[in-house]
Amino acid sequence: MRGRDVKRSLLCVAFFAGAVLALDDAAAIEIAIDDTKIELVGPTGYCPLDKSSWPESQLIDFTSDGIKKRGERLAYFVDCERARSWHEDGSGKDRGDKDLGHKDLGHKDLGHKDLGDIVDYQASLQLRDQNVTSAMLEKLCDTLRKGDDSSKGWFEIVLETIKGAVKGSYGGAEDTTVIYLVLGYEDPACRVLRFSMRNREKVYTVSALTTIKSKLVTVHVSTKVRDMDLLKGNAGEMITRLLATSRQAATALIAANQ
Repeated sequence: MRGRDVKRSLLCVAFFAGAVLALDDAAAIEIAIDDTKIELVGPTGYCPLDKSSWPESQLIDFTSDGIKKRGERLAYFVDCERARSWHEDGSGKDRGDKDLGHKDLGHKDLGHKDLGDIVDYQASLQLRDQNVTSAMLEKLCDTLRKGDDSSKGWFEIVLETIKGAVKGSYGGAEDTTVIYLVLGYEDPACRVLRFSMRNREKVYTVSALTTIKSKLVTVHVSTKVRDMDLLKGNAGEMITRLLATSRQAATALIAANQ
């Protein structure tokens, strides 16, 4: 009996470990955009998820024609401590008292986990086959700024937020960008803040568009927003945290590919 229990525990841990590619915040993933090989690394304290366990989220491509719902996902990174807690949960049962020793950790399982801040790396489909220079990126950033919501008054933004909330709550699983603001171009990245909704979920995302080996790679750092966070006025603190993580992620990505 004891031998079977040990074997079962080991299998359980193996299943959960499979959900995380590496419980090491120094882990890197090698990908290719066309023939260009790029190493993706997360900010300090973040570990990559195995592709089979990527949570569902909207693909986003920032183009000269605005934000498009398309792109190529390259990698997902989550907080290592959270990932380790899922790994440790493998020795027992989840909060629903369902035995997790007999199944892999896929989309549905991660959907019930609190992922915290997510770092999502994507490639642009529009610029995939082009060599993107810093000048091109700065021009794209200026173009995006001309179409963002910074020129609108607060009353108009509130109205759009309400309309977006209704659409996001009852419009199905389609991701809706309610507001986006270009925070500016700070070589080597253009940063954009988005407030989006999907079903009843509200999300803040800080995106850093940067060039890696002449390829455009966008780092999205996002977190879910609860209604209570908005009521308590925690939005500023959350955005500041996302911005700091975005800078750290872009810096690490650039350093790994020099």
